[in-house]
Formats: sequence, C-alpha cells, structure tokens
Amino acid sequence: MYNAVAKNKRKTVIFMIGFIIMISVVVYAITYYMNEGNAILFTGLALVFTIGSCYFSYYNSDKLVLKMAHARPVDKLKEPYLFNTIEGVAMAANVPAPAMYVIETDLLNAFATGRDPQHSAICVTRGLLEALNREELEGVIAHEMSHIKNYDVLLSTIIVVLAGTLVFLSRIFMRASFFGGSKSKSNNKDNSGAGAIVAIVGLILMILAPIFATLVQLSLSRNREYLADASAAQILGYPLGLASALKKLQQASDPKKAQKQDFANSANAGLFIINPLEKNLNASSMFSTHPPLAERIKRLEAM
Repeated sequence: MYNAVAKNKRKTVIFMIGFIIMISVVVYAITYYMNEGNAILFTGLALVFTIGSCYFSYYNSDKLVLKMAHARPVDKLKEPYLFNTIEGVAMAANVPAPAMYVIETDLLNAFATGRDPQHSAICVTRGLLEALNREELEGVIAHEMSHIKNYDVLLSTIIVVLAGTLVFLSRIFMRASFFGGSKSKSNNKDNSGAGAIVAIVGLILMILAPIFATLVQLSLSRNREYLADASAAQILGYPLGLASALKKLQQASDPKKAQKQDFANSANAGLFIINPLEKNLNASSMFSTHPPLAERIKRLEAM
C-alpha cells in the first residue's frame, strides 16, 4: 500500500508534466500556423491558464465536487450512526477523520474527495445509510477512505482538470483554425512547407488529445477501484462486508433516476464507488469509468 501511495504521487507529477507539454505543443502548433508572431505569447498564456487551473482545483476541487453533488454537511447530533462509523474506520485506517456529507437521495452510492488525508471529505447517500448494515457500511466507508489514504483523489482531480483544459483548448483552436485559417503563412511562401507540417501536427494533436485525455482518465479510475477495494479489505480485515454492499448497490442502481435527480454527471460520475450513470455495471470497456462490478465482487470474495 505504501508503494501504491508513492506511485500515485509520482503519477501525479508525471501526468501533470505530460499534459502541460501536450497543451504547450497543441497551442504552439496551431498559433504558429495561424500567426507565427503570436505563437510564443499564446503558448505562454495557455500555460498560465493551465497552471492556474491546477492550482485552483488543488485547493477547491472538494468544494466544487460536493456542491455539484448537492451534498450537505453531516450534523453529529442528527447523524450519530454515520459519524461514529466514519470515525471508527478512520481510526482503523490511521488517518484523520474526514469531513462528512450526505446526499438526500434514496439511491445507493458514495464518494470521496479532497487533496490529502488532512483535507478530505466522504459523502454518502441517504439510501446507502438506510439499506446497508453496519459491516456493509464500514466496507463502503473503508473503500472511500482508501481513496483518500492512497492519494487517488488528488491524482484523479489533477487528471480531470488537465484533461478538461486540454479538451477545451483543442476545441478553441480547432474552431479558430477552421474559421480563421492561416494568416502569416499565406504571405510567406518560403515557410509554406514548415507551416503545413506544423499545421498537420497541430491538427493531429487536436483530434487525438481529447481521446488520449479521456482514456488516461478512465484507465486511472478503473485501476484505483481495485486498489481501493483491496485497501478496504486490509483496513477492516473483512472483505465480505464490501462485497455484500456492492451487490446491494448493483441491484439498486438506476441511471435514469440518478440523471433526473442531477447529483451525478459525466464530470463527477467516476468518483462514486459505482458509476451512477452507467447502465451495465458489469461491462468491460476501455471507456468505462469503473471495472466490471462482478469482477470486483469476485476478487473480494476470494480474499
């Protein structure tokens, strides 16, 4: 588990550098083709925007995610059962007790958010509290606590922000190149060959960058679910509680209802313990935010 934490921290740095480089190349290639004189300027502005987005998301992502999910803080006097359960699991995991939130829906789900164990939150639905027994609830809480302890949440947040920035910039420059076309190169025949090469590179990156960003994001989401399941079993010493909880979550899943209630969307669905918007939770696809639920249950029952 310590290796997993260190690996996630390294991945965060590596992906930040990789995405920033890709963003720089995309911006420079397109602006060079459209107006060579402004290429450096626009690339610098894009980097400032990207770094600013990372900084803002690092300190505010938990607030944004909780607000997006319509979550409210837990009152210890009104929710002693949940409060005591989360505190107990936090002690077992040897991490500070996170802030606690509830979503008022009868659907069953939960997620964690925050940049580190000292600045984190766990959110559960009302339906989860009412449907699960103590062992099952502890399993779900331990799973979410593992995301916090393993620094999965930080990695996922950074990837989401950088991927979104990359997609946003790609769309802007694709539209700009479509409507504006090349300005500086049309008047410079000597550099027409170089301009064409740069334009082709930029076009390829604009098309592939959003796809690459999405695949990286989904791949990380799937891998971290297996790790969080295993970490939860290690924290509690009892994997069957989580396995039983996942079965109940699968039976109660209702994507249409989740979409209608608007506590989950494409931006935050990957954070939940099961994707509330996914119709087939046992599907195995590179475009799924979570691994097949049946496989997760099978692995837990085999521990």
